[in-house]
Amino acid sequence: MQLLPESKRPAVKTILFFAAIVLIAFLPISSFLFFLKNDAFTNYFPPKFFMSESIHAGYLPLWNPYINFGFPQYGDMSGGYWSPITWIIASTVGYNAYIFTIETLFYIVLGGVGMFRLMSSWQLNKEVIIMGAVAYMCCGYIVGHLQHFNWLSGAAFLPWCFWSYQLMLQKFSGRQAVKTTLLLYMLVASAHPGIIISAGYFFVAYVVY
Repeated sequence: MQLLPESKRPAVKTILFFAAIVLIAFLPISSFLFFLKNDAFTNYFPPKFFMSESIHAGYLPLWNPYINFGFPQYGDMSGGYWSPITWIIASTVGYNAYIFTIETLFYIVLGGVGMFRLMSSWQLNKEVIIMGAVAYMCCGYIVGHLQHFNWLSGAAFLPWCFWSYQLMLQKFSGRQAVKTTLLLYMLVASAHPGIIISAGYFFVAYVVY
């Protein structure tokens, strides 16, 4: 696979285009006519809501006493506890049903922009790149896992990790290594453990290839 030495950064209008596609494609959710169902609000929303309420009450959300007989909140990999995005939202506007839905849509857009950046590093036509990014945002995996928050966040960071990872293998530098490490951290801190393990297998296989 031949890579372009410098992949072009997505312009603001390109990002807005992908955001508009997501707003239209997921209109029942983006319009808040319907909320996310099932696991989204029974499993993934409560830990985030607890974090925001604890922070605004002046407590570090280290221990959650409301599930079973209590458990360490920082040990829950499905809640995005170690994700900087979770902490920024929890410590500012706080979590509610609307913010949680917006964050879900944000990850879908982020995945589309990441796929655009990844495909832009290959020698492909711009029309093909845009179609690939839109197809990624609206594929059956994304639609089928709308209720699984950390599956969507994993899908959001995978293209970014692959893009940075292949650039690092092509031409290693300290700056690129730091960038790749930070993106891989975001993947590990945000994604479901199954995606993390599968991504590890994939990246090792890519190196061998």
